[in-house]
Amino acid sequence: MADVTVDGVRFNVVQLGPPPDVPRAGPPVVFVHGLIVDNLSSFYYTLAPVVARQVDVLCYDLRGHGRSDRPLTGYRLEDAVADLSGILDATGLTGPVQLVGNSFGGTIVLSTALWAPQRVAAIALIEAHPAFDGWADGMVEDLEDLVEGFDGPGMRDYIASEAPRKMRSMIDCCEDLVAKSSLPADFRLSRPMPAADLSGVRCPSLLLYGDCSDILDRGFALADALPCSELRIIEDCTHSLLMEAPDVVARHVVPWLADPAHQVPPCDMGRTVPA
Repeated sequence: MADVTVDGVRFNVVQLGPPPDVPRAGPPVVFVHGLIVDNLSSFYYTLAPVVARQVDVLCYDLRGHGRSDRPLTGYRLEDAVADLSGILDATGLTGPVQLVGNSFGGTIVLSTALWAPQRVAAIALIEAHPAFDGWADGMVEDLEDLVEGFDGPGMRDYIASEAPRKMRSMIDCCEDLVAKSSLPADFRLSRPMPAADLSGVRCPSLLLYGDCSDILDRGFALADALPCSELRIIEDCTHSLLMEAPDVVARHVVPWLADPAHQVPPCDMGRTVPA
């Protein structure tokens, strides 16, 4: 593990890859994790080591998460895209990369493909939340409800005495970001992402959603909006697809990343493929 600093914020970064003498099967892959309950370990212990047998891989903790700094400001989507671009520069990944994002990480990946297309060769979105109208309000309301639940009957005693360390860390992160930082206001100030604008995302796009996901409708909306996309629906999985079925996710993502054509002809409009 190593640290890089972007505009005064320190980010925890992990880089993996084949031995130097092994030919790379494609552009580097950057994994972007989800919000609050997540950090780079969700990919480090699932997809990243498998993908790193073929190509160079980078994982990082988002601003405010894991071992990265947790400043009080800078949580708009534009800031997340700038953080990602700065990390790529700091680690020498100046050419287009393949981006894989889970949940809110998918929001960042999609925003990067839309606003900084020169940096993106392809995107794989796992249960992504596109920042359509109402996205910010919905996210903030859910986070505020989560924080309010920590004050439920007996919860503080449980958190203090019995909760596992990982849960206590997640609760600290959630309370810091939701109650103390500018994250709620910044989400609401983030640049909107109208579905019509996504026609400008011309890179190959793989969309993975669980058939029991509460945001499966976003998958269908993205398949309609992204010109070069392919939607694959995984049976018996919820929004926690990456945690529930990491091996199944790997069977879809790993060969797709290694395929130069990404199994998607140019501008094949929104195919939906049973998985």
